[in-house]
Amino acid sequence: MLVLRVGFLWLVGYTFFVFHGLSLHLTPWSQAFINAIVKYTYDPGEQRGQSDVTVLLFREENLHHLGVQYPVPYGMHAEILQALASYRPRAVFIDFAFIDARDNDAELADALCGLARRRYRAPLPVFIAVPAGATVQKSLLGCAEAVSPELHEPEGVSGVLTYASQAEGSGLPTAAFALAASNPHLGLGERDLKEPLEIIWGKGVAELNNKWMKCEEPSLVAGIRIMLKQGPLALKVACPYTRTITVGHLLNFSSDRDIDRALSGRTVLYGAGFRLTGDQVDSPVYAELPGVYLHAMAYDNLVTFRRWYKRAERNGLGAKVTDAVLLLIAAIVLVRYPRRPARPPATFAELKRRIRTGVIAATLAALILLFVIWKHGFDVGLLAIFAAYVFYRWHVTGDRGFALLVGITLGTALFYYYVMDLGPRNILAFLVFFEVVRHVQEHVKEAAERYVELRSREKHVSQGPLWRLTDTLLSRYAENRR
Repeated sequence: MLVLRVGFLWLVGYTFFVFHGLSLHLTPWSQAFINAIVKYTYDPGEQRGQSDVTVLLFREENLHHLGVQYPVPYGMHAEILQALASYRPRAVFIDFAFIDARDNDAELADALCGLARRRYRAPLPVFIAVPAGATVQKSLLGCAEAVSPELHEPEGVSGVLTYASQAEGSGLPTAAFALAASNPHLGLGERDLKEPLEIIWGKGVAELNNKWMKCEEPSLVAGIRIMLKQGPLALKVACPYTRTITVGHLLNFSSDRDIDRALSGRTVLYGAGFRLTGDQVDSPVYAELPGVYLHAMAYDNLVTFRRWYKRAERNGLGAKVTDAVLLLIAAIVLVRYPRRPARPPATFAELKRRIRTGVIAATLAALILLFVIWKHGFDVGLLAIFAAYVFYRWHVTGDRGFALLVGITLGTALFYYYVMDLGPRNILAFLVFFEVVRHVQEHVKEAAERYVELRSREKHVSQGPLWRLTDTLLSRYAENRR
């Protein structure tokens, strides 16, 4: 009975895949595959978010050059904000927590109010980070709004990063969502900004960053060695996606056109790049970055996708229903199109011919792959490996079921991404799991056939309702051989 086999596979898949969250815990290779697709399709050509966002970074070396020590004095912050105000940005988020009462409180408060007034028609939105359980000096909130800087932990080994719309407990909006709500050009109301965000990381270092950062990528040989030793997610872009200047650039007080273009009319996020503070974010695409870049990328997502930003709702009802439908379709495909068993070589000459053909094909594929990686990068190389494997399974082994599953899974991923506005599906996780389920089916089938054979040989009669039910199910499962 085909219905029995389909039902069994669907039950196995839905129980272990959906409820146990295997899609988040299989391997980093799945996330690397997703990154390879998404980061090249994120905001292609338009770069709306990247052109609007700038990170003003207080780096550790700036402390020495400016003659100050950590923690940065409030007077130094005031001087930086006064210099920033002269460029009239569109909005500013300050990723420093002004909790302790210090000297120059009044000077910093005046600088914040001066920054907020540097617009012709309406006050400039200024937001200050308020960590959970902390209280910022009240004098500093006269011209600025409090927002949450809290960061979520990555989910699973694939490093998926989510970003809440507001902080738990305090109800404060998070920095990126507050910045988006303050931007009238986005047209986002309160109802549009309720759900948490799953961050999509774009691929492409901002042009300005290449002028002053060390953005060299590893060589082909070094990259392959790193990938094989540490996994694909170890190969990360060295420089950030978001356009960046330092406080050293800002306080140089020179009429630099790059600085003017980076700040005038832009959304500016002012944060720290101090190594010992622990405020770091490890994305699946870029090397370890100061935490302010997560806020910048989250806001970039909201600018790029607007009300269609990708929700972090993998456990929602809609996602579970579509997961169940996909697994049901996959179970039908696996039963309807079983894998064709390989024919063993009939002669030693045929075996040698197969070995020779396999070596030539593998060598040619490796050379082509190296050329693709050298020309287009490791991400495209990963996609090429996947495409070659699908072609091999379809054309060489004749596994039509696997090819159909690839098409169904890719189509479902696009449906999730563009229709349901969810983060990209872990495509390889689905396919790997389908392979596991297929092996489970083969083992159960073999066990059922062995059960029927032994029962018939020994003329065993099932006794009791449980054994009679088991006998019926295994007998019907064994009868459906293709």
